Amino acid sequence: MRIIICYGNSLRGDDGFGLDVGKILKSKNLQNTKIIILHQLVPELTLDLLYAKELVFVDASYSNENSYKLACDIANLQNNNQLSHHISYRQILAILNDVYNIYPKYEVFSMLCNNFDEVVDMDLYMECVMKCAEYLD
Repeated sequence: MRIIICYGNSLRGDDGFGLDVGKILKSKNLQNTKIIILHQLVPELTLDLLYAKELVFVDASYSNENSYKLACDIANLQNNNQLSHHISYRQILAILNDVYNIYPKYEVFSMLCNNFDEVVDMDLYMECVMKCAEYLD
């Protein structure tokens, strides 16, 4: 099963990217795919991911230089044992690896942005949302 985790905060402008992608994907009733929409990643999420063969994380990512560009993170996982209530996708993967001995395939899709106060350009924002949702469909 593929699980797509879409997260962010719609009250923080561009940070709502993951939530908006998740809403579109959820309406499509994708086969063999579960859509999880959250405001933030938390350690407890790993319990919902134990049987996933593939994980996809969708979120906005701050960038000083680029805005309204889509990016993928394919960097190697580095174990980071700092846990708090809000954690990164790398920490979710580390918990799956270290605690449950589970190593799912994963991808990360982000929209680069430099303003979490508002959506500065709604047309470009929605273009990124639609492209990401279409790709993951």
